[in-house]
Amino acid sequence: MPAPSLTELLGIRYPVIMAPMFLISDARMVKTALGCGITAAFPALNYRTDRELREAIAEIRAASSAPFGVNLIVNKSNLKYRAQLDTLAELRVPYIITSLGSPKETIERCRPLGIKVFCDVTNLEYAEKVVEAGADALVAVNAQAGGHAGYISPEELVRQLTGRFPDVPVISAGGIGNGAQIAEARSWGA
Repeated sequence: MPAPSLTELLGIRYPVIMAPMFLISDARMVKTALGCGITAAFPALNYRTDRELREAIAEIRAASSAPFGVNLIVNKSNLKYRAQLDTLAELRVPYIITSLGSPKETIERCRPLGIKVFCDVTNLEYAEKVVEAGADALVAVNAQAGGHAGYISPEELVRQLTGRFPDVPVISAGGIGNGAQIAEARSWGA
């Protein structure tokens, strides 16, 4: 059975996630994106306190019922990881994008709550691990992604992932800025 599309998975109009950009993505950007028929995510670390994180989520929810996500750094460099996970689970955000570590704890905690977990991957080896852990989707962090970029071209990485995991949605991260590039990524299977 083929993987569901991003539009099917989240119930959005267009298959686009506004990227969670450190120090840039905020509640205002997320609300604007949701109003355009796409989804959006912001890094949990863009909000320095738990109160600020909760206020941002409340602000987004007050403006839209559309699904949005939060990017969560899941390794030991994020000293706030467990407190952020507690808040995201308590508030039942629609989805979490995990980065820079094992998503196992996040998946185990969130899946029973109905929270989808999308996992950043840069290669097949890491994708194997997160699929085994129960990832709802793979975020193909390729050589054109910002921040913690991968090293494989977008087309090659998407094709590798969709070839190996045909029943898991693959989201291409990087190098997409217009409709033609969206269509191209979709032609690869993203």
